[in-house]
Order: sequence, then C-alpha cells, then structure tokens
Amino acid sequence: MPTLRAGLRPALVLAGALVAAACAPQLGPGVQGTIDVSNGRPALELTYLGSGGWIMSAGAEQVVAGPLFTNPSFLRTGLMAIEPDTILIDRYMGQHDVSDARVILVGHGHYDHAMDVPRVAQRHAPEARVLANRTTANLYGTWSGLAERMDVTNGHEGTVQRAGRWFTYGPRIRVMPLRSRHAPHFDGLTLYQGTADIPRTSAPRSAGEWLDGETIAFLIDFLDGQGAVEYRIYYQDAVVAAPWGFAPDDLIAEHPVDLAILVPATFDQVDWHPEAFVENLRPHRVLLGHWENFFVPIYEQTKAVMLTDLSHFERRLTRVFDGEWWRPEIGTVFRFPIGG
Repeated sequence: MPTLRAGLRPALVLAGALVAAACAPQLGPGVQGTIDVSNGRPALELTYLGSGGWIMSAGAEQVVAGPLFTNPSFLRTGLMAIEPDTILIDRYMGQHDVSDARVILVGHGHYDHAMDVPRVAQRHAPEARVLANRTTANLYGTWSGLAERMDVTNGHEGTVQRAGRWFTYGPRIRVMPLRSRHAPHFDGLTLYQGTADIPRTSAPRSAGEWLDGETIAFLIDFLDGQGAVEYRIYYQDAVVAAPWGFAPDDLIAEHPVDLAILVPATFDQVDWHPEAFVENLRPHRVLLGHWENFFVPIYEQTKAVMLTDLSHFERRLTRVFDGEWWRPEIGTVFRFPIGG
C-alpha cells in the first residue's frame, strides 16, 4: 500500500455539511443545446460533460478535461466504498468521439475529477496522454494501466510572476500547468487533503483515499500552422484564492484568454473569486463549470452544488465582466470563432 500523507476528515464532518446543505438554493435553467456564435468561421468547439468535464476541439485537435459520470451519492461518498460506474461512463462518454484526443487534464486528485479518468483513457481515449500532479499519478499507480501515459506537472507550474513549462501534444496543442490550491469546502475545511507518495497497486476504495495533491489550473493553447496562438483557454477545476491559479502576467499581456472556464462551487470560501481572475485573465468569454450537484445521478442534475449561492456568484461576475458568459447544462455544445 502507498504511504498517504493526509489530513483526512471523519465522516461526521460530511454529515454536518449535509445538514447545512438542506438550505442550498435552487437554480433556474441554464443554457442547453448548441450555442453557436462562430458565424460560419473556423470554430473552437466545447462540450460540457458535467462536473469539471469538458471536451475542447479545434478541427482534429482535441483536449479532454476531468470527466466524471459516476456521481456516487452523498451518503456513499461520506461513509461507504466508491468505484467507477463503467456502465454509466461508457454510456455517456460513448456519446462523444474522443478516440483521437491528445491529452486528458486532471487538476487535482479528488474522486470527482480523477476517479473516472482511467476508464475514459483506456476505453474511449486510447491515444491520450494524462497530465496531472504527482499525487494523481501515484493514485493511478500500476493498477490503472496509465503509468506509461502520465505527464507530471510538479515542478513545472507557472505563476503570475513567471511562466511554467509548456507540455506539447502534437503540433497544435500546448498546455501550461498553473500553480493553484484547492479552496475550503465549508467553514475553512478542505476535505481529502494530502499526497500519495508511492504508486498504488490497487484502486482507491473510498473518497478519502482520493487525495488532492498539488492542485493546478491550466492554460491551453490551440496553435496555427506556424506555432502562433489561435485560441487560448484558461481551465480551473477548483475554486482558489488569488493569486493562486493566476496565469503569468507576461503571457496574458501577449495574448489574453479567449475563454475562461471558472468554477462557482464554494466560491465564497475565498476572497475575490471571480473578480481577481477576470482582472488577471482578461477573458473574451466565460463559461461556468462544476456548478451542479454531483451527488445525484448525471441525468438528475438540476440543482447547484451544495453550499453555493450560484446567483450571488453570477451577480458578482457580471459586475466586473461585461462580455458573454454562460452556465451550461450537461451536453451543451459551444462553438466560438477562432481568432475572435
């Protein structure tokens, strides 16, 4: 068994959160279907998979981020064993052709971002590398079949002051990890913190064994034939207190973010989220991901994630951002013009 260095919280902490979540706000319908603002131009296409999951495509070039379809219940997550639901994964991931995906991005090792990735990588995206932190790589260990496909971000992260390493995936995709940190879930407590320091030989069996590790965000560039940036995406899969998670100022000065994917879940546990990220990234458009209650089956997700006032987040966003933004329902497809 691997050595786990963790601040694991007892199940009673989760039980307390469940009581508080009983007053979680309802939310109105988000956008769904196809949102096409490309006006017939070459387009960057994004499909929302739910939770932190996205497919990002420019022509034949494709990136997948954090797919989760299993969605174990709150009770099971807090008190019982959990495992990937391969039937659900295959049913929902099978609706999309990601067989030529270049890379799967995993921002941290919590189960709701990392648990379904091995099945997706093995069955649906067999050519994709997996870019993640060292803890996630060790959680996948030898049991997942991904050991030879892992790219590890530790030591290569960018910050607001300096650029990190660009990981290249084919001639037209490059990805830079950005040093981030997972915000508290509630009352200053962050669940499932810690690192996995030795590769596992068997899959984690509980939510508490899916440790976050060194959380990262990503800057994703789709390049033209000459290596210039055609479209730049910022992707985060966890709320973070600024300036953690910021992109390097120099890079943004050269090419601001065309599209920022931001997370509302538990945003009020930190200061100036999303305001600080709008200022840092200067995004042209914004999408909201990981906003819904992922403790219910994927086909029943109609409420905001626990303990999050989604309407408050949206009001704060619109006070500082006057561009186009959307909160998608699962399955929504966006088409944005490349170069504008």
